Amino acid sequence: MKVEIKNKNVLFLFILLLVSLLYNYHEIILKGPWFPHMWRATDCLSIAVNYYKEGLNFFEPEVHWTGPNGNGKTISEFPIIYYTVAKLWTLFGKQYFIYRGLNILLVFSGLFSLYKISYRILKDNFWAIFIPIFLFSSPALVFYTNNFLPNAPAFGLSLTGILCYFLFNDTGKKKWIWIAVACFTIAGLLKITSLIIVVAFFSFQLLQTITDFRKSGFQITKQLSKFVPYILIGTIIFVWVKYTDHYNSTNNRIFLQDLFPIWDLNQEERNEIWKSLYFTLLPSFFNKKALAVIGILLLINVIFLVKKGSNYLLIIFISFIGATLYILLWFKAFDVHDYYLINLLILIPLILLGFLSEFKNRFTVVFKSKLLKLIAFAGVVTLIYLTSMMNRLKYDVNDPILKYDIALSEAEKELYAYKQYKYRNTTEALESITPYLRSLGINREDLVISIPDNSINISLVLMDQKGFTDYGYVPTKGKPKERIEEFKSIGAKYLIVNDIDEIGHQEFKPYLQNKIGEYKNVSIFKL
Repeated sequence: MKVEIKNKNVLFLFILLLVSLLYNYHEIILKGPWFPHMWRATDCLSIAVNYYKEGLNFFEPEVHWTGPNGNGKTISEFPIIYYTVAKLWTLFGKQYFIYRGLNILLVFSGLFSLYKISYRILKDNFWAIFIPIFLFSSPALVFYTNNFLPNAPAFGLSLTGILCYFLFNDTGKKKWIWIAVACFTIAGLLKITSLIIVVAFFSFQLLQTITDFRKSGFQITKQLSKFVPYILIGTIIFVWVKYTDHYNSTNNRIFLQDLFPIWDLNQEERNEIWKSLYFTLLPSFFNKKALAVIGILLLINVIFLVKKGSNYLLIIFISFIGATLYILLWFKAFDVHDYYLINLLILIPLILLGFLSEFKNRFTVVFKSKLLKLIAFAGVVTLIYLTSMMNRLKYDVNDPILKYDIALSEAEKELYAYKQYKYRNTTEALESITPYLRSLGINREDLVISIPDNSINISLVLMDQKGFTDYGYVPTKGKPKERIEEFKSIGAKYLIVNDIDEIGHQEFKPYLQNKIGEYKNVSIFKL
């Protein structure tokens, strides 16, 4: 029996690895930060690099971008990944594959956990493999798993936490509930939206407790003990949020940590975000046709619940309500930030598991039929193909595999072709400029002004150089002289320009007189 289980596990991992190769993970894992959302990726990378280079205290992270106080002290999510990567770099050297690999490991652990959960519920290896592989056809999940952002790892940890929660319920062993608490807590500290499933479990437990109370009275010790894990998770996250608020208030507040509710926007703004959400973010979240099928299965689950289905179906609908509230509370973020949607992916395996579990009990012959499985197989293979083409396009429009594409639009190809062309002719030189800067006597801590760069950290991280970009300092926006003079007053010594054609304003001219170096398309001036 153990050999059979082991073989099933190996089969799933082999399929997961094969799909990853189709997504070009083996080449991408070696790459630095990339589009889309290179801005946020370099923010994450910046924190890890500063931990690595400066040996910072865990609770005092910094970025390369310098605030008004002359330092980059700021904080967002719990920096456990950044700190761990820094320590691994200390042992093995600064390699992008270590960072990307750690995030991949966390997500793959979650997908493997989902496979184990699915098999425990369905007792069918095909469907147990189908569910996590189907989930892993999400373009957003595929792109951000092999990346630097914490959203996908948080999602992976939440899936691992669910398996441990199941193991606790099945075996009664307390070690599993505490491992589950650890997974959920870290996931929530990374991204609080990863706790949608925890809130659903808590709500379900509360409903069960109320039902038990009506039947047999309230046994305070027994009932309250069930809520200790939730209280612990909530308390730790609350303390962390208060700490981050204090740290940023006394240093630099550059990361989004507030709610962005739909009711704070006017009708025109709402309409624009709805359009972006439907036409741009939703295809990145999941294939629209596949989502339509998931929507139908959700409605069927409603029917199953009404027709004396399992009480566990309630978890699906509680999670759906939680996801809806999340969209309403952070609606403003859905203009371009597709990674905000990643933790909503939890609805997909929940809906599939609920449907297949009830389907198995009610229509066993159809559940086991080869025809249904063949249709499902064809569907997931199609989704993997589409996601593979899109993931490869994002990194290289000249990828030879793209010659087999029959689905990408010309508009998508032109968009990424332009982005990659622009990057090669402006920003790419910054990836290798660091030794040249040091040869000019520019040290890592010497503050520079790096332009043009509207992001917080992209150019600074690529150069591994502290300083300023076009980001921030709102009162001086559009006023080059005032900005440069303000940066000089904080300590800026050099001006680094990666696209001299973009610096056409007359006010820049006095600062372009003392040129001390040139590296490819990058010009360096001493202030």
